[in-house]
Amino acid sequence: MLSFTVLETLGTPILQAELGLSQSAAVQYSSLFLTATSVFSFLTFAIATPLGKRFGERRMMGIAFAMSAAAYLLLYPMGPGHIPKVEWTPLFNGSHSLVTNHTEVTGCNWQNKWCYTQLRLHPAQYIVANSILLFSYPLAVVLLLSRTTKILGPHPQGTVLGILTAVGSLSRAVGPAIFSSLFQMIGPLIVSLVMLVVCCIGVVIVIFTHKHLVTFDRRIERLNAEIFT
Repeated sequence: MLSFTVLETLGTPILQAELGLSQSAAVQYSSLFLTATSVFSFLTFAIATPLGKRFGERRMMGIAFAMSAAAYLLLYPMGPGHIPKVEWTPLFNGSHSLVTNHTEVTGCNWQNKWCYTQLRLHPAQYIVANSILLFSYPLAVVLLLSRTTKILGPHPQGTVLGILTAVGSLSRAVGPAIFSSLFQMIGPLIVSLVMLVVCCIGVVIVIFTHKHLVTFDRRIERLNAEIFT
């Protein structure tokens, strides 16, 4: 949930800073991109269960977290060159410019010191990274919830699923404030590194808990086999 929240929150300011766009243009491009990739995410929700059955849910969960980590690694600004210089452009109403004192910042916010030293993020990096993230996020969510219900089996599942939902809601409530502040103070570089670490921690957790993420039916089968042998 946090990985998508960061993308949703910082997509527009990253486009504005790294590509030298005005705020209105960045909002427009970000909205168009999210709309286009939402169709891709919808299809991912549909194929997540078949993929889990074909390759194994635990394996696909690890792959989904690894893909998220790769996406944030791709969001690491590597150039070539530095981000465009800050400019002030007049606002337009149709084909006519408004009063000359009505301007907006084009590019990075000049109050952020990192704007003058930050390497540029190539547009292809942004597109590929976001496409990967908008595939891995729904894949991980579907498989995580599916695996949780299968592990719990006939036991009451409302409490555990409620906790999972509450943690996800907390990340959506707190995440934008934290990562927006990090972005303003240090820039996209630190955001990419922090989220890369978070996603890598998810991969490590899946690897080390792999043998414990066994479904209820499989645990019963093992228990019966131990009793009657």
